Amino acid sequence: MEVNFGVNYLAVVVATIAAVLIGIVSFGVAGFGERLARLSGMRPRTGPPSPTQFAVGIVVGLVNAWVLALLALNLGGASIADGILLGALVWIGFGATLKAAQVAFEGRSWNTWLISGVHDLLIQVVMAAIVTVWR
Repeated sequence: MEVNFGVNYLAVVVATIAAVLIGIVSFGVAGFGERLARLSGMRPRTGPPSPTQFAVGIVVGLVNAWVLALLALNLGGASIADGILLGALVWIGFGATLKAAQVAFEGRSWNTWLISGVHDLLIQVVMAAIVTVWR
């Protein structure tokens, strides 16, 4: 298998920034982080994320956006529709299924899957659209 690694790294960075902003809005401003914590039996967090959490979020976003960019490039995606489809398929095949298994085996509420799942779907679609169109 031959893989083209010539992705647009600026698009990867922009997609990562978009993912971080979506996370801040979803779990901070909109309050889903507090609800998710309560559903998980944890104490809701106050204040901004710790430097370690922020750094992990950036690294995760960069790796995720880079892999999406590789997939888009090597699958020949070029349009926003291609990016949306790619993001949705990646989420269905990996994010939604793996998170469903975690919820089932850990005995958590399916509402935790719903909150995290919608957030993750939005991030995958937005990041995939950015790296697909801007390659």
